Amino acid sequence: MNANSHTIIPDNESHCVWMDAGLVNYKLCNCRFECETCPFDKVMRDQHQTFAEQAAMQSGPFFPDRLPVSAVNEGDASVLVDRFLAPLLSLELPQDRIYFSNHTWMHSKHDGMFIMGIDGFLAQMIYPIAGVATIHAPAHIGRGEPYAWLIRDSATFAVHNNEKGIVSRMNVRLIDQPSLVTSDPYGEGWLMNIACSGKSSVNLKFYSADEFKDFIRQEVDDLAYELKKNRRCVGTTMFDGGTRIENIEKFIGEKRYNKFLSRLLSPH
Repeated sequence: MNANSHTIIPDNESHCVWMDAGLVNYKLCNCRFECETCPFDKVMRDQHQTFAEQAAMQSGPFFPDRLPVSAVNEGDASVLVDRFLAPLLSLELPQDRIYFSNHTWMHSKHDGMFIMGIDGFLAQMIYPIAGVATIHAPAHIGRGEPYAWLIRDSATFAVHNNEKGIVSRMNVRLIDQPSLVTSDPYGEGWLMNIACSGKSSVNLKFYSADEFKDFIRQEVDDLAYELKKNRRCVGTTMFDGGTRIENIEKFIGEKRYNKFLSRLLSPH
């Protein structure tokens, strides 16, 4: 930058995720990226209710064969839950990376860098997303700090970093094609490149692919237990003129589903 150039946005300011997503020209965050408590975030969602529908048209979910619920079984909560969750137990996990309890992964590159992204379980559950906002690279980032935000119609969810280091690159393709995060989470839907600092490359507890399969099974069991307790959600069926329940979000309701997604993205 020469002596005569300038910028109206200081480099050290915390940009609102809607600004980084390109939907507002200038907005700084004053909620510490806790979007669920931000009134501006709520207003933006109310004005852009069709974003997720547009994102869904770009590409299908990572695990596309969501099972339709037949009218025969809609009155049985237990059967519904088992059918909703069955695809999650058969998700494949690439063996060449490590996994974390906040449903993110890290893959070592030959140049000493690491690629990070979300796992297939989270990709299936958070589909469809309306947009992706990320921090700017290059940048120093600490463990536990957010580096990406996945925007749905009903809420914004932060993806937190597992290892401190220097971010060299963010996946800028996600700005125009956010659906890559859910359609190809282990490939074109990666989020960040980072050079980890410290004596060891990875210090936080992590799982191998085989170990993480057991972790996901426990996640599914916990979710099944919560869903089967929720008899209210079954409601009316197609036999008596009700609306057919086709996914978990409709089954438990938007508010509870968003809380569930927030829990998935937090180490636990």
